Amino acid sequence: MATHDASNLTARLKSFAFEAPLNEEEKAFAKTVRVRTWALTVCGCVHAAFYCRLLTAIRCKVLNEACFTHSWIAKFQVFKSKGGALSVGVLGCGHLGKQLVVSLLEVAELSPVNITVSTRSPEKLSNLKYLGVQCFYDNQRLAASVDVMFLCCLPSHLITVSSQIRGYISETCIVYSLVTAVPVPRLKQLLAHNTIVRPQYSFAGGSWAKLWNIHRNATGVLLNQEIIEVTSPFKDAYSSCVSRKWFEEVMYSALNVCYLLKVPHRGSLNILNDLLLGSSHGMEAMGKPSFFVCESFVNTSCADSLSDNSPFPWFDLSAVSLKDTPLTKFLSLHSRLQYHLSFIYRASMLKKTKVTAVADDSCEE
Repeated sequence: MATHDASNLTARLKSFAFEAPLNEEEKAFAKTVRVRTWALTVCGCVHAAFYCRLLTAIRCKVLNEACFTHSWIAKFQVFKSKGGALSVGVLGCGHLGKQLVVSLLEVAELSPVNITVSTRSPEKLSNLKYLGVQCFYDNQRLAASVDVMFLCCLPSHLITVSSQIRGYISETCIVYSLVTAVPVPRLKQLLAHNTIVRPQYSFAGGSWAKLWNIHRNATGVLLNQEIIEVTSPFKDAYSSCVSRKWFEEVMYSALNVCYLLKVPHRGSLNILNDLLLGSSHGMEAMGKPSFFVCESFVNTSCADSLSDNSPFPWFDLSAVSLKDTPLTKFLSLHSRLQYHLSFIYRASMLKKTKVTAVADDSCEE
């Protein structure tokens, strides 16, 4: 009998199944773990796509506006670097990494030439290479050359990976960790780096299992409005899967981008208010939300010390994730703003995308 036929024959035998020795309680637990793992993948990809879309929009806005009153050379340098586009690196390209790359291509609408992947098995990424994504195995090179680096390695590999890239991460690089099992203080220690974004996820039990099992492809999930609803950071604590702290990290990341481009703080506020509260893509501001002001992000003494041409200071993103900020208080006091930001998030993420087969393949981390 051919090997293929034998394989099909044994696949029908329940005693050969992975869960055969498990009792009902253990099977239920195994199912919960699988669903939670997939939910983490979906949320990680959706939020990473939103993050990159916003940072890209800010860079484009800066390049197209007169924000360089005292530093025209900054605009030239950004334009010279891949047309001002955001340079993104993905470290680790197993199942999560592949889903992430496809989400960045299709949802964040990044160009393949602006995405770089470092993985132990680049030869297995022929589909991504065909699309134009640069794939190699050189973690140090990746860490030193990108604006945003997504950590997608396994938790068990993190110590080894950290030892490889420690000291090589660009000072201005944002490390966006999807290694959710490792907290920010530990990441800071391992990487010797403070500019770290790490979303905090939590999932309600049983009733969500059916919802998260709708698709096995992260981009396909974006066709489901209910999934997008629960990934919004402005749902109530029980309904949302991500902490609102993540959105604070997003906003302070945006201000760091403006800092690097030497945009005066008032210009940074105008850009954020225009992108998030203005009439963007046909989405008018809802419920007359409060606009962002200087004190939305820094305390009064810091705001008073800023001159007209001064940018906001560089923000320690790891500190943003660990303690309350002026933005924490500002958002808590303005419910209409939260409602509008939730609308903007959902409207920007609910879009029909083609589902690329490359995300269905798997490979080693």
